[in-house]
Amino acid sequence: MRNSNTNNWRSTALIAGAILTAGVVTTTSTTDVHADNSQNNAQVSNDQVTYDQVRATADQQLAQLQSANDSKEAQQAADLAQTNAQINQLKASHAALEQEQAGAIAQAQASTAASIEAQTSAANAEYQQQNEATQRAANDQQYAQAVSQAAENQQAVADINAQYQKALSDAANTQTSQAQAAANNYNSAVAKENDTYQGKLSAQQATNAENIKNAEASLASATANANKPYEVATTNDVSVTGRVAKPQTDFKVPAYVTKYGIHLEVRGYNGAIPVSDYTYPEFANTYYGEYPDSAVITNKAAESTPHDISEMPLDFQPGLLSYDAKNDHSEKVSADGLTADQVQVLRALALSWENGFRNNVFQNYREFYNVVNKNDGFVNVALVDLVSTDFTDNIANQVVANRTKYNIDNNSHTVISSGMPAEATYTSVINDATKNLKKNLTSEFNGKTVYTDVNENLTTMQAGTPTLLNYAINLYNSMQGMYYGELVNPTHIGGHAVNLLCAGVRTVGIGFQKLTDEMTAKNGSGVSDRKNPSYAVTFDHVGFNIDHDANLTKEVQNRNVWGTATVDAQLNTIKTAQYHVNKVPGTKTVTPTATDVQKATASEQQKLADVKAQAQQSLDALASAHQSSLNKLAQQYNDAKAQVKANYDVAVTKAASVCDAALKATGVVGLQAYKAQLDSAYQNLVKADQVAAQKLAADRDAKIANIKKAENVKLDAKINELVPSVDPQIKQLQDQHQAVIAHGDAVLAELKAENKAAYNKLAEQFNVQLAAIQRRENAKRANEVRLANNTVVLHSAVKVANDGNIDTVAFPTASNPLQAETTGRVQTVSAPSIVKTATQTPIAVAPVVTTVNHAAENAVKSNESSAPVVTQTTAVAATTNNGTQTSVASTADNKATKADNSEKSVVKAGTVAKKQTPAKKSESSQKVDQSSMSIVALAATALLGTLGITYSSKKRHN
Repeated sequence: MRNSNTNNWRSTALIAGAILTAGVVTTTSTTDVHADNSQNNAQVSNDQVTYDQVRATADQQLAQLQSANDSKEAQQAADLAQTNAQINQLKASHAALEQEQAGAIAQAQASTAASIEAQTSAANAEYQQQNEATQRAANDQQYAQAVSQAAENQQAVADINAQYQKALSDAANTQTSQAQAAANNYNSAVAKENDTYQGKLSAQQATNAENIKNAEASLASATANANKPYEVATTNDVSVTGRVAKPQTDFKVPAYVTKYGIHLEVRGYNGAIPVSDYTYPEFANTYYGEYPDSAVITNKAAESTPHDISEMPLDFQPGLLSYDAKNDHSEKVSADGLTADQVQVLRALALSWENGFRNNVFQNYREFYNVVNKNDGFVNVALVDLVSTDFTDNIANQVVANRTKYNIDNNSHTVISSGMPAEATYTSVINDATKNLKKNLTSEFNGKTVYTDVNENLTTMQAGTPTLLNYAINLYNSMQGMYYGELVNPTHIGGHAVNLLCAGVRTVGIGFQKLTDEMTAKNGSGVSDRKNPSYAVTFDHVGFNIDHDANLTKEVQNRNVWGTATVDAQLNTIKTAQYHVNKVPGTKTVTPTATDVQKATASEQQKLADVKAQAQQSLDALASAHQSSLNKLAQQYNDAKAQVKANYDVAVTKAASVCDAALKATGVVGLQAYKAQLDSAYQNLVKADQVAAQKLAADRDAKIANIKKAENVKLDAKINELVPSVDPQIKQLQDQHQAVIAHGDAVLAELKAENKAAYNKLAEQFNVQLAAIQRRENAKRANEVRLANNTVVLHSAVKVANDGNIDTVAFPTASNPLQAETTGRVQTVSAPSIVKTATQTPIAVAPVVTTVNHAAENAVKSNESSAPVVTQTTAVAATTNNGTQTSVASTADNKATKADNSEKSVVKAGTVAKKQTPAKKSESSQKVDQSSMSIVALAATALLGTLGITYSSKKRHN
């Protein structure tokens, strides 16, 4: 607060000094055309002397003011430091004393607490005693009143009460007598009911026991019967194995060769058959089966001789069968030849034999099978059985018809070379029958090759005896030579065996062509007996191989595209004859199982369960009836007791009524009314007791509060005695410091008043000098003429000083180093300079006087306080319309406004505030001070402008 006020009067002093400096500078910017400058130099010398004198005086005044202010500020700072030091010393002394007296203070506090506790306990005890005494006195008084009243009516009440008590006693005796009678009746009835129930229960239990015994006996009998073994009718499966001829394999080839003297070929065969090297000895005699002469087979073993078609083997193991006409039980074949049914039987047998050969070679002579199928994708791949269907039967029948038509014998295949056209050959017949199937397969397997596997085998069948069995045996032996006989060649497998082993074929059409006499008579026909019909038997095999892929080929073979089987019935008849199971009726002994016994005795077990359930139900019914009777007796007994109680209540009520009437007659209050009065009196007593107790409690609480207050006052006095308070001393120090501050404010007001008087005096002097300068300038310009860029002064009687080039004149600067600081100081932008101009009436740039006000530092404890803000003030020179500058003087009220110090610092207890908030000027007060200084600055600027002095931060060149 002190620094900010000091700044205010310092600013005023500096501005005043600047005005004085400007007031003694009287120069002009015009140029005289004459060389005579003696008058001008003399004038400048006089003015300079005056300027220096005024400047010295101003510097001296500034130094004195600053010194006085600095002394006051230092005095206040020292006073504040001393005050705070004294306060801190008092506080430290007080704290030390508190620490020193801590034990005594604690002892005083404990003593006070003990005293309060003792007096409080005494007050509570006194309250309890008073409360009980008050209630006891009230109760005793009420009791005495009741006794007194009772004494007054004692005899009358006693007589009436005696009568009342007698009536009650009579009623009670009557009640007891009636209750006992009711109990006796109840007990008698219950005993009778129990006896009746027990009799019925015993009888029912006996009946139940008998019924259960009979049911158990019945169940035991049924169980015994159910456990007995028994005979039942049954049908036994009896396996029947028919006789099946076995091919003979012990025929000795060397003996046959020796007999006939033939070594390398067989008699009667058209062409030589190489003798086997007997790699497989079981094949040794098979190729002799190609010849129908039974004499060739000299060993006619019984097991190799079938007696009927049913005894023909269905498999096809290597070896020949022999024929015994005497034991031939088969059907006859007429001279016209085989019937259609007989042909189907032979087809069935031939089909089974072909499949037997294929499967036997694959299973047991795999090398032959693999040689045949090595290029067809079926090496080591099992083949699919051949089938004979209506499809293949049609093919076979057509082949037979074509052969008959073109007279083809039993030594020629159904081919063109046999003397038949191409459309009649077996291949033509097969292709025609399978063309649609092949077309579909070719389309389905587009991109793959569909191979057609077709071939034909041919043999001769004849019989010496016209029976179906003889034909069958002859066909069997012929097929042995045609298939197994061709496996014995040392260099290659015969074509018939190759055709049959081809895995790509799926069906076979077996045809039976009846030979004509001309055919059988031909040399090499192989027919030895022409009495009975002979047949050329054709085996036309059909199938497709899909791109030599076994999987694709077998998938097509298993499709349902080959027709319906036609020989299953014939094969099944032969199979059944060779093996079947007969159902033979009989009996068997059955030993019942536990389950059987359980089932057989289920009804008896249920009967026993029912008897037991009925027995329990009968007992439950008796118990229920018995309980119902007891409940009824109990209800009757309860009703009797209720009636006895009701009778008693009536007698008691009547006795009370008689008693009340007697009391009323004698003027005595009734018992019920008297009881009500006593109850009311008791409630009133209770309320009175509560009010008294509350008052006593309030008195006790007030007494305890006073005890605590008094004891605490004593404690505070004791503590103050032990550790006296320093607050009064601290308050005295604070008041003394505030007095110092108040004295500083008074000095400041005095300084401001002095500054205001000095300002007024300086302003008056300035106005006088300004008027003189203005008159002189007007007289001088009367003889000036403007020529181009120069001003010409004409000759006149009065000589006017020509300044010419005027040196720069600097404003005085503060000699005190503190004024160089930027905190709360007045700074000029730069020293003003007098510049020669070429214009007749120059327009000077207004000087800018800038007051920079920063927050002043507070010297007390190095804490800063905010100083009032003095805004920048700019002096502006007014310019008239004709281009001449005129001074602007203000007559506004520029009285100094005393700072408002009414707001005092808030001082905390025990110390002087380290940071004081300065009393701020009001906004209007600040504006008044600023206006006063601005008026002086404007006046000085007008004077400088008139003299041609430019006050700027830069020199201006024209």
